[in-house]
Amino acid sequence: MNKMAAAVSLACAGLAISPATFAGFPDAGVDDVQSLAQFKITFTKKFAVYLRDNKNAPFCKGYKVEKCPASAREFTSQVLYEPNTKVGRSGPHRDGDLVDEQMGADICKDGNSTTCKGYFSWTDEPILDAHFQWKEGGYQADGNPFDEGPTGQEEIHSQVVSFEIKPLSGDPSKNAIRAGTKAPCQARSLGEVESLNGDGFPAESFFQMYVDVDVDFDNNGSVDMVFFNQTGVGNTILGGDPLIIEATGLKSFPPKVIYQYTGGAADKFAHKLYLGQTNRAKSGEPQKNCDMAIDPNNELYEGDNKYVGWFRIATHGIGFGESNTKADQCQTGEDDIACFTRHFKSLPMAPIPENEDGPFPPDPKLVDIESFMAVAAGENVTIDWTTASEIDNAGFQIWRARKNEAGEYIDIVKLTNQPIPAQGVSHNGATYSYVDSGVVSGNTYYYAPEDVDFNGNSKIHLESIASATVK
Repeated sequence: MNKMAAAVSLACAGLAISPATFAGFPDAGVDDVQSLAQFKITFTKKFAVYLRDNKNAPFCKGYKVEKCPASAREFTSQVLYEPNTKVGRSGPHRDGDLVDEQMGADICKDGNSTTCKGYFSWTDEPILDAHFQWKEGGYQADGNPFDEGPTGQEEIHSQVVSFEIKPLSGDPSKNAIRAGTKAPCQARSLGEVESLNGDGFPAESFFQMYVDVDVDFDNNGSVDMVFFNQTGVGNTILGGDPLIIEATGLKSFPPKVIYQYTGGAADKFAHKLYLGQTNRAKSGEPQKNCDMAIDPNNELYEGDNKYVGWFRIATHGIGFGESNTKADQCQTGEDDIACFTRHFKSLPMAPIPENEDGPFPPDPKLVDIESFMAVAAGENVTIDWTTASEIDNAGFQIWRARKNEAGEYIDIVKLTNQPIPAQGVSHNGATYSYVDSGVVSGNTYYYAPEDVDFNGNSKIHLESIASATVK
C-alpha cells in the first residue's frame, strides 16, 4: 500500500492487471453473518463524576474528582450479539495496481455472498488505497494481527453495510454498537482483506471503524447516553481518527474470526470517545443531530478537551454466535461465547494519558466488585464481573440459587470446584467470566460471587446478586 510509484511503473510498462485476472478471492458480494462484540471504556475523571452525580452511574464512589483512579471509571459491556451483520466486498485486485491506487474498488452494497446486485459506487466513491488512514509507519510488523504484505498481494476492499449489535436475548439492557446504515451520522467504515500467500486464503484483514455507542449504565432498558469516535458526517470517506480493528487467519467469506481493537491512527493512546446528542440519528433515520452534545458540566470545551473518555478494549467476532465453534482462536470444547469472552479478557487495555490513569487509590477495598452480570444465551448462562481493586485475593467462587413461590432462595449450590484465579491488583481491577452450562429451560437462576483470600477466608457478595432466565 502507499505504493503509487510501483503502480505507475506497471501502468507505463503496459503491465497493469485487471482484477478479473485473479480468482483466488471470490467476486464481489455481501456477507450476511452473525457476530459477537464486547467493549470496555474508561471515562475522564470529570465526566465520570458527572455521571455518578447526575446519572446514578457506578463510578468514582467515595472519590473526589482529582483522586478517582481509572479502575473506578471503567464501563464494560456484556457480550453483544447480532444475527445479521452485513459486510460488503469488492472483487479482487492486486495491492498497488491501478484499481488499488487510481481507479478505486467498487464495493458491493446489495447482494449475497456470491452475487452482487448493487454497488456503493453508484452513489458514493469507489475505495482507493489512499482513502485508508494509516497508522504512523503503516501496518508493518507492528505486533498486531495485520502486517502489510509486499506489493502484488491479492486483496479486496470492504465496507460495513449494517452493524447494530445488542445484548443477547433476554437481557433488557440497551447497550449497543452501531455502524454503517445503523449509524447515519457516521462516516463509512472501510476495510481490507489481503492474502497471506499471494492469492486468496488464508488472509488477514483490518477495518477502520466509525461507530455510535449506546450506553445503558444501569441496564434498565433505556439508553442513557450516546457516544462516538470523532469523524466526519454521513457518507464521507475521510472522517476523523478511526477505530482500527485487525484479524488474521481468515479462511473463507464470510470468515469466522475475532477482530481486536489495536488503537487509532492519530496517536499512541487509546481512542478518544465523544458525547453525542441523546436524539442522535439511529437505524433507518436520516442524518440529524450529529453534532457533539453540550458539555454536561456547563463548561466550554477547549481544544482537544472535547472528549469524555477512551476505548480501552474492543473485540468483534465475525461468524460467532451461540453455537460450538472451530475457529483457530478457540480451544477444543469451547462454545462461541466462552471462546469470545476468554479472548476479550486476554487483551491488554490501550494506554491513556498518565494524568488520567492515576492517582491510584490510597486505601482500596480488599475486593471491590464494580459490576456483576448474568446473561442467558442458548443452553448456558454467562456470568461476567469486573473488580475495581483487589488486595490479598486468591480468586472467586460462584454460587447459584433459585427462588420458591414465597421468594425464598432454594437449591443453593456452589458451582466452582476451585476458585477462579484472581487477576486484579490493589490499584487496578480485572474482568472475569464464568459459563454455567448446568441450567434448565424455563428456570430463573440467581448468582453471587464469593472472594477467597490466601488464608482461606471468604466473603459472599450478596449485594451483587444477578439473575438470568433461561428460555
